[in-house]
Amino acid sequence: MKTFLYASLCLLLSLPLCAAAQPADSSRPVGVFVGMDWRAMGLADHFSHGPGFQAGVTLLNGHLKLGLAGFARPGPINPASFTVEAAGGRTFNGSSTLNLRSDGGLLGLMAAPVVNVPGVDWLSLELPVLLGQGGFGFYLHGEDRATPDGRRVSEWENELLDGRDSSFGLGLDVGLRLSFTPSAATYARPYVGVHYTTVFGYDTYVRSSYGGFSAVAGVQFGRF
Repeated sequence: MKTFLYASLCLLLSLPLCAAAQPADSSRPVGVFVGMDWRAMGLADHFSHGPGFQAGVTLLNGHLKLGLAGFARPGPINPASFTVEAAGGRTFNGSSTLNLRSDGGLLGLMAAPVVNVPGVDWLSLELPVLLGQGGFGFYLHGEDRATPDGRRVSEWENELLDGRDSSFGLGLDVGLRLSFTPSAATYARPYVGVHYTTVFGYDTYVRSSYGGFSAVAGVQFGRF
């Protein structure tokens, strides 16, 4: 999660440079874009939020975007907790009841067809499809990070959660976005949208699925 957040910050700082570096010729067959957004997520039957990004090229006069994209659900900024009984009757710090937090994310390749809204030249629809590696897990937090025997907390999490404290697999994220092109800044495209996310084969001790719908708002910069 720290690596994802650091990369997102670097990408955010690079946005104005990317936009300024692109020539103003709208007939350019290949363009470049970068973007950042924030998601309100309903994954795994609870509310959470976190950052996302996209970066890549535009083709077909701006009607197709190809690139890398991803999003994160950081545990430290999401207070939701998950209460379960430890596997096999085990106890931790004198209790068999565990209070856990969760984090994870999805990173992969994105393809996004772009369709102009007829009669509205400043409005378009995007259909981003992201396919890549997804993973979400659960972990002890707060005072429980101090283990009773000094062993690494990850070893305890593995034992207490039957070796299934996290799960990774092929992740799919499909969205529908409404994108705006301000007349005063054609290199910027704010957008809002909805997404559905799933990780195939996901299975942990706490949750057997980590899919669901999300709402997203963000902005992309570049020559489209």
